[in-house]
Amino acid sequence: MIRIDVSDNIKEVTKQLDDLARKQVPFATARALTATGRDVRQGLTNTMGSVFASPTSFVMRSPFSTVATKAKPEVTVGIKDQGNGRASPADYLKEHFSGGARGFKPMELAMQSIGALPGGWRAIPAAGMKLDRNGNPNRNQVREVLGALKSAMRVHSGKGKRAQTITVFVRPVNGAPKRIEHLAPGIWRRTNTASGAKLEPVFLFVRGADYQKVIDLPKLTAEIVQAKFAGHFNTAMQDALRTAR
Repeated sequence: MIRIDVSDNIKEVTKQLDDLARKQVPFATARALTATGRDVRQGLTNTMGSVFASPTSFVMRSPFSTVATKAKPEVTVGIKDQGNGRASPADYLKEHFSGGARGFKPMELAMQSIGALPGGWRAIPAAGMKLDRNGNPNRNQVREVLGALKSAMRVHSGKGKRAQTITVFVRPVNGAPKRIEHLAPGIWRRTNTASGAKLEPVFLFVRGADYQKVIDLPKLTAEIVQAKFAGHFNTAMQDALRTAR
């Protein structure tokens, strides 16, 4: 998040005004700040749409801006950090603003809770995982995979030639049994049918997952404030003076 405060600039402007105009400065400042904050919010949304590949509506609705008042002439712009019981947009996006290793996704925390994913490692979807239209792991399939790991049960379906048995298992990072040590660390699915067996990775485990900083919010904010605030302030002052007279 970033706070926009133009109090120092307004002090200089106020010195050049007459008494009538000076009285309207708090109103005009609050109105101009609110409008500028909305400009920054829209600029942030546009930037996210251009730098992220197939961003979800959850992500694109996450920028916010507050409203300035005469008593509190400042606005805050940022990414929503309240998740209503789940990870917030800020939890997912913070590394894109600062760079560095990303946090754990909810599915990774679930994998850790059942001992499938070691600390410090991340899970990335592999060939056996369906992706949604935004390129994220299909939630229903993630639940099925985690459920299969928890229960350690084989799933049987179909009859005759269509009969199949599905087994989901973990190839651990360390200490893998010899029969699966040739596989890459991750979560695998084996499907046995009358015609043979198919083995495919559902998730692969990797060490960390670093992001580069792709959104410079302070720079974006400074550029928009410089381009927009003065115009918003002048318009607000004109409206206030017209009403006052």
